[in-house]
Amino acid sequence: MLKYLQQRARTQTTSEILERIRTAAFELESLVASVDPKDIRQRPFPGKWHIADVVDHISQTQIRGAEEMRHLVAGRRPPGPPVYEGLKSGGGESAPWPTLVEGLKDANREMLSVIEEGGRQQADGRSAADEAAGLTVFTVVVANCKLPDERIVPQIFYAALDWRQYALLQRLHLVDHRAQIRRLLKALADDRSLKSDPRLCLEETAGVNLEKE
Repeated sequence: MLKYLQQRARTQTTSEILERIRTAAFELESLVASVDPKDIRQRPFPGKWHIADVVDHISQTQIRGAEEMRHLVAGRRPPGPPVYEGLKSGGGESAPWPTLVEGLKDANREMLSVIEEGGRQQADGRSAADEAAGLTVFTVVVANCKLPDERIVPQIFYAALDWRQYALLQRLHLVDHRAQIRRLLKALADDRSLKSDPRLCLEETAGVNLEKE
């Protein structure tokens, strides 16, 4: 993960990084817009986040990440604790769905705005972040790994990233949670199919009974 961020930060221009983040944000927002509000707090995986939790988490981390990015672009080390994994508010359980969706869009726009400002400064030859040698943000990196049994488990570690590496990390964060929402939607659709087709229910019951005999 770190080698990927370091290599891409060296080889991609700020405009390319910005466009990749913009595309990831658009694809995520389009997916979220397709969600039936009746599904947002259904839990197909017991004990795991539902879709409203995921959207709230992305919004909360994106807006905090934008704040940290603004410090880096201005040539300052971000104050305070890092943006920890699992950050979310109570909004996932209580906020109206349109409020959560709009919050996601606002947070994405803020992140893109800060990265655009970093790109303008760099083009003008006055990027404070680039001039401040070694200036980094201490952050939490979560890398999702697929096990042989298809389970996805997170690997969590800490890293010091410069502003370009940190921007690329935001894209990966959006892509990971887009995939998570897709898994939730698929699980909900599969559950509905099972309930709506009595033959599937009978086949599953028969299979369970055979295993017990």
